[in-house]
Amino acid sequence: MISFLIKHKKIILIITLAFFLGSIVYLGADAYRRGNFSSTAAKVGSEDITYRQLYRVSEDRARALRNQGIDVDEDMMKYLRQQMLAALISEEVLNQAANKAGLAVSDYEVAYDIKTSPFFTQNGYFSKTAYEYALKRTLGLTPAEFETQLRKGKMADRFRGVLYSFYKLTPEEIKYAYKTQHGSMKNFDKNRADFAAQLMETKMETAQRAFFDQFNNEVEIKTFLQD
Repeated sequence: MISFLIKHKKIILIITLAFFLGSIVYLGADAYRRGNFSSTAAKVGSEDITYRQLYRVSEDRARALRNQGIDVDEDMMKYLRQQMLAALISEEVLNQAANKAGLAVSDYEVAYDIKTSPFFTQNGYFSKTAYEYALKRTLGLTPAEFETQLRKGKMADRFRGVLYSFYKLTPEEIKYAYKTQHGSMKNFDKNRADFAAQLMETKMETAQRAFFDQFNNEVEIKTFLQD
């Protein structure tokens, strides 16, 4: 696994950064090929992202915004669908990369998250009836579908955790960049935190721009989202 991460660290880093910054929302641009598919909103390699998944997460997001007093009209919903499709694509990319790297999420971990969730309890204890009812009523999912999605989410999180153990700004890198930009180390200690944050953001944005050219050569991404 480690040899895979080292060998492919550039592409892996860019995938992760794209997920965090959300710049994978290049829908309609050259990064994605458009088409018309009745039930599939997007494909990442051989994996489908369905309209059912997309509309469910979009409606969840819209509901959360409305609860905050934000008006969600049709134009906003179109924007939300684009954002949510980008997030689903990003998670699928990370999940596939995690599988390829040999990472795994055990059945025990999935079961633990479910059984310790307050949403699936009655009188302080896990209830299978409450679990199945909550999934059907709030998400429209079967337990098998929910557990598959939960596993994918945990895989993506695990992959990001491994990646960020590899990619950090070193003190020497920060000092060198600061001196190069400012011509001296004056006020370095005072400005270090803000400068380091800006440097990391710049590094991430640069990596992202390179992502689409390289990633699309390895895994084809198609979107079929209609306006």
